[in-house]
Amino acid sequence: MKRLISAKDVVAAAEHHKNIVVDDNTIVTAQARDVAKERGVLLQSEAEAAAEQHEEAPAQEHHEEVAPQHHVVKEHKHEEKEPALSADELEHLIAAAFEKGIWTKDDIDTLVGKKPAASNPNIVPVGVSGRHIHLSKEHLEQLFGVGYELTPIKDLSQPGQYASKECVTLAGPKGVIQKVRVLGPVRSKTQVEVLAGDTFKLGIPQAIRLSGHLEGTPGVTVIGPRGTVVLNEGVIVAARHIHMNPAQAAERGFHDGQIVSIKTGGERGGVLDNVIIRVTETGNLDCHIDTEEANALHIKCGTTVEVVR
Repeated sequence: MKRLISAKDVVAAAEHHKNIVVDDNTIVTAQARDVAKERGVLLQSEAEAAAEQHEEAPAQEHHEEVAPQHHVVKEHKHEEKEPALSADELEHLIAAAFEKGIWTKDDIDTLVGKKPAASNPNIVPVGVSGRHIHLSKEHLEQLFGVGYELTPIKDLSQPGQYASKECVTLAGPKGVIQKVRVLGPVRSKTQVEVLAGDTFKLGIPQAIRLSGHLEGTPGVTVIGPRGTVVLNEGVIVAARHIHMNPAQAAERGFHDGQIVSIKTGGERGGVLDNVIIRVTETGNLDCHIDTEEANALHIKCGTTVEVVR
């Protein structure tokens, strides 16, 4: 199991005027590295620690007067901001993510600044999508009441988009699916995104489409706390796609509408074809697949995949 060095460990070492020995089996948090710099605690390899001890031994017998060295410490003023997580919470999160296999050692090394982020332009992060619905303002008010506004609970990877606390029920010819999350903000047209398996439960055809391409798609009945909306079309199984903005696309040599594949390793690794590059001004680099596809490859949100051109 990996050894985790936290800010508390660094403070304890500073109080005892000791440095900390690290190796390939050691994870040092970003906060611990900052505290080490502030407290003058060195993060050394075993070889560096041994060499330092060897150099210090004869120094005790050297009696020449050494002029004191004056270190000038520059004062940096930073605007204090309330952190989203405490240091302890962050350290527990990193340790748990590693133990559960959510992050690899390379992922953690990158997060704590031990090595730079991957420079391979074909490596992209993954966002996993479950079933959800985008509502028009008209349908939002029909389902939840006149003047109703969505309540954001979590920001999504694409700028300005969020998951809300509101949920609806979908009803098809053969079945019902409850607690379908509403995503915001409102759109010009209502769009329902379901999993392939959901279409069998609802009893509707599968229409694999990119977002916004709704012509000829099946409909469904949407039930909210204040009313019901019957859609004649708008239900899709989202096509696999990778979001990016023009700068990210240019840097990686991609163009809008390009068809690629994505590859991942691991015990259930594999390749998914027919992944569409989506380049928009408001996009942000993220590969979107649904939970069925993610489960098949045994990957989760935040992991990375390789784009195969």
